[in-house]
Amino acid sequence: MKKVFKIIAALLGLLLVVVLAAMLIVPLVFNPNDYKGEIEQQVKAATGRELTIDDDIELTLFPWIGVSLGEVTLGNAAGFDEARFARIERAELKLRLMPLLSQRVEASTVILHGLRLNLAIAEDGTTNWDDLAGEAVSDTAVSPDTPMADTAAPSSPGTGLAALAIGGLHIEDAELLYDDKASGVRYAVKQLNLKTGPVSLNAPLDVAFSSQFEASEPDMSGQLELKTRLQFDLNNERYNFTATTLDATVRGSDLPQGQAVVKLAADIDVDMQQQTAALSAFRLASYGIELSGAVDATQILGDVAFDGTLLVSEFNPKTVMQTFEIAPPETADATAMSSMQLTTRINGTLQQYNLQDLQIILDQSRIEGDLQLAMSDAPMPAVNYALTIDQIDADRYLPPVVEASEAAGASKPTPMATPASGAGAAASTLPLETLRELKVNGTFDIGKLKLSELNLSEIKTTVAAKAGVIRLHPISANLYQGQYQGDIKLDARGDVLKLALNEAMKQIHVGPLLKDYMGDDKVRGIGTVLAKLTASGETPEAITKTLNGSASIAFVDGAVKGVNIVQLIREAEAKLKGKTLPPGSGEYKDTDFAEMKASFNITNGLVKNNDLSIKSPFIRVGGDGQVNLVTETIDYLVKTVITKAEQGQGGAELDALRGLTIPVRVGGTFTEPTFKPELGDLLKAQAKQALDEEKAKLKAELEQLEAEKKAEIQQKIDAEKARAEEKVKDKLKGLFGR
Repeated sequence: MKKVFKIIAALLGLLLVVVLAAMLIVPLVFNPNDYKGEIEQQVKAATGRELTIDDDIELTLFPWIGVSLGEVTLGNAAGFDEARFARIERAELKLRLMPLLSQRVEASTVILHGLRLNLAIAEDGTTNWDDLAGEAVSDTAVSPDTPMADTAAPSSPGTGLAALAIGGLHIEDAELLYDDKASGVRYAVKQLNLKTGPVSLNAPLDVAFSSQFEASEPDMSGQLELKTRLQFDLNNERYNFTATTLDATVRGSDLPQGQAVVKLAADIDVDMQQQTAALSAFRLASYGIELSGAVDATQILGDVAFDGTLLVSEFNPKTVMQTFEIAPPETADATAMSSMQLTTRINGTLQQYNLQDLQIILDQSRIEGDLQLAMSDAPMPAVNYALTIDQIDADRYLPPVVEASEAAGASKPTPMATPASGAGAAASTLPLETLRELKVNGTFDIGKLKLSELNLSEIKTTVAAKAGVIRLHPISANLYQGQYQGDIKLDARGDVLKLALNEAMKQIHVGPLLKDYMGDDKVRGIGTVLAKLTASGETPEAITKTLNGSASIAFVDGAVKGVNIVQLIREAEAKLKGKTLPPGSGEYKDTDFAEMKASFNITNGLVKNNDLSIKSPFIRVGGDGQVNLVTETIDYLVKTVITKAEQGQGGAELDALRGLTIPVRVGGTFTEPTFKPELGDLLKAQAKQALDEEKAKLKAELEQLEAEKKAEIQQKIDAEKARAEEKVKDKLKGLFGR
């Protein structure tokens, strides 16, 4: 572009030479058209090119010394296809005569109409303007005959032009072509129009510019219109542009929707001596987004530093994404991501951007804090942040729940997402290359969060990412009158993403948690859940299949809802005896417990447990089995022991089962579990108990019989002894009675 301005300046200089030469010829003495041939010959001799002045040269003398030219053509350099290098359809310049006598220049509006300028570079790199540039004067080689320069102090830039006044400059219907065959690019500026108000160094200058343009690389075209009021101080090198507006329409295959409409407004103040620039009343609108603000810059010719404010007015993110031909995410709430706005202070350098007092309003959520971006040769900037969100319902932004058709069966439940696992799942959706390039350090706090229908508060997260290792630690939150603590690590250095989770939920009121998450509080109580897990993969399915680690639960003062183990035992007992339970005996559907504990070992998504322990006032429950997270199936044997019979109806039957181990097989799927007492084992246990009781009874009867026999024999012996004694007494009486 600098070369283009130099060429235009050379042409204007050439035009000025022609005009001044014509003005020196007094039109009353001779006809200037008689000298057209001589002028053309002089240009031919100086440049080697053909200059053609087709129309007459018209001169005026008073009150304006002026010249008007018709069509003027300058031929192209040898070796270039285009015959013409430049052409002017009409030009007009007039100077007021009387001010010249006072060394003041007052000109009417300078008109340049129909300029056609063809700039070209051949395949060998030569240009069609090289011969017009002239030989450069050496800075070191000075001829002895060259007069020494005036050693007086040079005048300031504006001194020689202080008395200049021009009525205006009109460039109409100009066209500039730039064809670079060496690089294969072509640019064209067409229908260029430039119109100014009166030009004076002491007054503002109104400027209006418009044009159409085309480019081959990148492939685009369009039109633009620029208006501004320019105030300049050449002595102090200050330039002020006020009420500046730019309206542009750019079309290109690489642009979203094939075109961009840009509207810009600003006031600009530049001080070249102080190397400062100020941008105020700034507004930029395009693609449904409007930015406004103000920026002050220093060291504009070196290491630029800036400080200002930026406001992004409210817009619809989904609409903007569609404008950029990006499919917006499908959200559970159709109104989510429908409103967003941003305000911030912004300062820094071209290598570091600091966003301070950042405020982002997304729908009903407010994000505040500071953000820092450090640029380098790396593909992604280093990010440091400290952000807070007052409250957000994340479920609104998740994909909608897909209702399963009858053919597909019931849909799988959404996995419960803790803060750490939710963050890990979100990070795992990013490409490995992106995760490896992350350089992040920051804290992120959330006042209230709803995720997977769970309600959490006071969430605090610290993130550190470097060299492919991302760690979120510590993570803490309050949920359901308890506390959560988490630690998550992602390792993207290998071919497959690796995850490690270490989470603890303590003193959680499980009933309300499950009520929110599943819509049903299947387990009630106050519990602690610990989990230390690892997995690998980039999808939920892959992570589930590679899930390994251990976990444990401990609940107190709760109940398992929907399963009354005591009632199942009653029903099994009634079946064994061929009886039917009376109506209303199974109304209570829960199993209360004072304590429930279990630990789990997980291998590739298969969860095994063999130490289930549930204690309640009437039963003791143990268990052994497994749950397959991949297929979502259950195979578990619950073993129940009656420790105490309930009072009232059915208590006697249960009392008969006291001490027996009663097995209940739990099977089915997560969504449709089944519970079935294993009567075979119960029958064996009951038969053994009956046999033992019969043996004891027979033994007791035998012992009783033996005791009775002994007593009867003893009685007979005692009776015979008594009779014998009576007989002896009778005989003695007879003997001594005499």
